[in-house]
Amino acid sequence: MKKYAYAPHSRATRSWDHSGHAARRFAPAGLDFVPVAGGPANLVFGVVRRAIKNGPEHNVPDTVLRRLRPGQTNNSVDWAPGCYRSDVLLPPAAPDALYTPKALCERYEADAFDALKDLVVMLTLRFPDADRLHTIWEEVRAFAYEHFCLQRSLAVIAAMHLPSARGSTNTPHVHLMIPARKLQSWGFSDCIRPLASDQGKAIVHEELVQWVEAFGPHSVLAGIAGGN
Repeated sequence: MKKYAYAPHSRATRSWDHSGHAARRFAPAGLDFVPVAGGPANLVFGVVRRAIKNGPEHNVPDTVLRRLRPGQTNNSVDWAPGCYRSDVLLPPAAPDALYTPKALCERYEADAFDALKDLVVMLTLRFPDADRLHTIWEEVRAFAYEHFCLQRSLAVIAAMHLPSARGSTNTPHVHLMIPARKLQSWGFSDCIRPLASDQGKAIVHEELVQWVEAFGPHSVLAGIAGGN
């Protein structure tokens, strides 16, 4: 697999200017997180935080709704998905009552504490050479369930977009939205750094490489794990 250079670990909201002083980074227009540089082009990674300095304040329901209902009004009244496909993946200890995006997002906010910064770990996997969409969906879902739900006790909201259905030339892609605290039977508990930091992209990439090596050459994730 191809090796990639990642930026050294730092706080996800900081970069460094030419004088060596820390400088705040802001999310690009249209995004609610700062994408981490480096790594495969078809793997986008970042962490949605409550706020960055004087930037807008974010919350988990709005973050998830804009991916579940692309191009539609994001309001908490209508949670009907408008994307190609979606699902909620829960760790084994999670209560059944959280098995909907609305319930899961609202519980995260209900369990939040004042100093909580990390809201959602955002992963986007792009498939420019997509063939069978169901194959992509099932393997991405399996990877997410194994590595996040089973290994880390995290919940995942997955949303697959097919932009061509809306007249866009963007490639098919899957968003994996991971509320940034472990989920136990009683609710959300520990924060999950370093996964919810700049280091997270390298962590996920390495696990994708291991997955593809175990799965074999027919893995739909091969192009992301070892692509340009």
